[in-house]
Amino acid sequence: MPKYSQVFLADKGVCARIAGALDGAAFDRVVEIGPGGGALTEFLFPKYGARMRAVEIDTALLPNLRARFPGLEIVNVDFLKADLEAAAGPGRIAFIGNLPYECSTAILERTLMFPRLETAVFMFQKEVARKILAAPNDHDYGYLSLLSASRAEASLLTDVKAGSFRPVPAVDSSVVVFRPRRYFSSDAEEASFRDLLKKAFMHRRKTLVNSLALCGADKSAAATAVAACGLGPSVRAQELSLEDFAALAAALRGR
Repeated sequence: MPKYSQVFLADKGVCARIAGALDGAAFDRVVEIGPGGGALTEFLFPKYGARMRAVEIDTALLPNLRARFPGLEIVNVDFLKADLEAAAGPGRIAFIGNLPYECSTAILERTLMFPRLETAVFMFQKEVARKILAAPNDHDYGYLSLLSASRAEASLLTDVKAGSFRPVPAVDSSVVVFRPRRYFSSDAEEASFRDLLKKAFMHRRKTLVNSLALCGADKSAAATAVAACGLGPSVRAQELSLEDFAALAAALRGR
């Protein structure tokens, strides 16, 4: 297994389809996250050239990437620790990549919050993709579903079988396309919404009021806010829509 537990995409047909998902989007620069062996880069760099950068943490992979793609600008840094404004470069940005399983949600959250995001195309473990795309009352619906919905319109591009990777992982993967939108008009509104989500789903088998109380909220105030939003006392977090959570966050702020 590689140093950073990477699995490298080996199916050229899948690579071509992922790269093609950027067609039609109006961006200035492309940032590939974790090019690895260059399977996806092979389809991106000929098309975008000087408009493209790659962010790769593994120094052992750099000689091969530089040999295969002369002129490709490679930033050798951990994406989660990078100065993203500097790493991405100017203009509207498209992010793309086969994301490492263990930090894919952290990478997604960071890119969705990036103010100049134009589009993103990411490969996830299939169960993570299902959480992103889940709707209220779905088994997989939760924090990740709502965070994504508040920042982008997400759609499934394709599922990818484990046999398309080397080494072969134990799970299948999925590719999701994100088109940015911002549901909240202020940072304060969004911050209170995200804080509410974390508390609401911390004890997802409990009622929403009890989950909030177990996370330190005043139970009476939580019950009053839930009722003010037209929700029943036994409602659970997985039943609420994005709009419901936004209204509840506002009610809890006393607005």
